[in-house]
This record gives sequence, structure tokens and C-alpha cells, in this order.
Amino acid sequence: MLSSIRTSTEKLDAIAIEVTDVDEETYSLFSHALPSTNLGMVDAKSSMITIEVAGNTYEIRQSPGLLTSSNSEGTTGAALWKISPLIAEWLADRDNALRTTGILHAQATVIELGCGITGLIGLALSRLVATYILTDQKSVLKLLQENIKTNLSSLNRDKNASRSSQKHKASSRNNLDVRAIELNWETDGIDVLNDALPVDQSIDLVVVCDCVFNDFLLEPLVTMCTKLCSRHREKPTILLIAQQLRSDEVFSAFLTILSRSFRVWRFSDNYLPNSLQEGTGFATHVAVLK
Repeated sequence: MLSSIRTSTEKLDAIAIEVTDVDEETYSLFSHALPSTNLGMVDAKSSMITIEVAGNTYEIRQSPGLLTSSNSEGTTGAALWKISPLIAEWLADRDNALRTTGILHAQATVIELGCGITGLIGLALSRLVATYILTDQKSVLKLLQENIKTNLSSLNRDKNASRSSQKHKASSRNNLDVRAIELNWETDGIDVLNDALPVDQSIDLVVVCDCVFNDFLLEPLVTMCTKLCSRHREKPTILLIAQQLRSDEVFSAFLTILSRSFRVWRFSDNYLPNSLQEGTGFATHVAVLK
């Protein structure tokens, strides 16, 4: 197990810079004049968004009106946020650092926390990994499942239409496996995943995209990340955290809590597209359990 952990950290050292001081990291990221992206929604008014990621077109139904509802479970997952297509495009790129280091591969199992109604990252990676499990609260599950069904059908049609292309065959899977599971960080344990994921199946990557915004949910979020990454300690699970930078206080609190159990790195700009580099208003970190 120690050699597996060492291999993982060596890979991360090669593509990212380890964060050793929370205050220094917070200052480094928030000292820039961050571009104004408002709340960070792609479109605050439309109920249907058409967006292209990695050469594929997705039709995403959203419900931005829920952002002002009184839903007790929270409603931020009801819309498409700007960082999601950026991360989806980056992860789907064959030159992505997680792919070139072998952390993300064709047999990989990926779990995303707080995916929202779009499922966009899972849809974009569905051709490139064995299993992608999307999770969120009950309030967003119906729209999430509709978006998965609609876009997987389209992806399968496109895949079949281009099956004659040898290049396409080399980079795509025959069966696109994307599933949606209800998971509440505050009340659920990871056993709710057992029906979708056999207990002996390891998790290669846990994705957390734009979920760091509510200081009351930081502890439950990190606790859930810890549980998932502890599921198979003999094979380290990598945690990917991407976020829009909004509050330095919330960011610092999150990083402080995360660092208790995880070693944390921030991706070097050399391994990020221009849209995600330092100063863009977004930050992309990766972590592994200590």
C-alpha cells in the first residue's frame, strides 16, 4: 500500500504544486483582480442550454428559478455553472494531466459529488472511463436523470454513426456507463453506493466541482470525501476539487478542513488550459489521503 501511495504522490508532484500553507495559498489565489463572473451561471434565464464540450453537443435542461425557491435541500444544483463545461472539456482532453499520468484511464471508476442537474462532466467522460457515478440530493435527481437519458441517447447515436472511424474506436467505449445516485453529504453514508458499485470495486477519482460555497456544508463535504477515498486504502483514490473563487474566508476554511486528512496540490498552470489558470477566478486542486 505504501508503494501505491508513493506512486500517486510522485505523479501529483510532477503535475501540481503541493499546498503546505493555507494562508499562503489563499493569498496567492485571491490577491489577483478576479474577473467578474457574477454568481457564475452560464445562463441565468434559459431553461434549455445547448453547449459543446470536446466535440460533442449537449442539450441541458435547467431550472434557474429554483435558485430563489424555499427548497430546504438547497437549489444551487438547479443550473449550469460556468466552471462545469471548462472542467469537462479539460478532463476529456487526451493530453489532460490526469490521463497522461494514468490516474484517469479507460478502466477507471469515477464518482462525482454535488453534480447538479446537468451531469455534464460525467457525460463528457462517459466515453473515456468504465464507470461514472453522479451523485446529488433528491431535489435535483429528476432533472439530472432526464439530462443523462437525453444526452446519452444522442451520444450513442453519434458513436454508432462514426463507428467506422478507427480513431474514434480507439478513444471510445462501446457502452456508456453513467449513473445517477441520491447522496446527501449530511445524512447518508457511502453504503448507498453499494447497489451501483460493488464493495470490492475501487474508486479511482472523486470529482468535486463548484461545491465549495456554503460554510455550513464544508465539514460534511470533506467527511464524505474522506469516506469515499478511504473505501479502498490499498489503492489510493485521487480527489479532484475545482471551484470558482468567491469568498476567501470560505475557501480558507475549506482548505483548512481538507488539509487535516488530505495532502493537497494545486495544478501547475503548465497542465491547465488558459481558461483555468491562476488569475481566471477558478482554482483546481487535487488531493490524496494522508
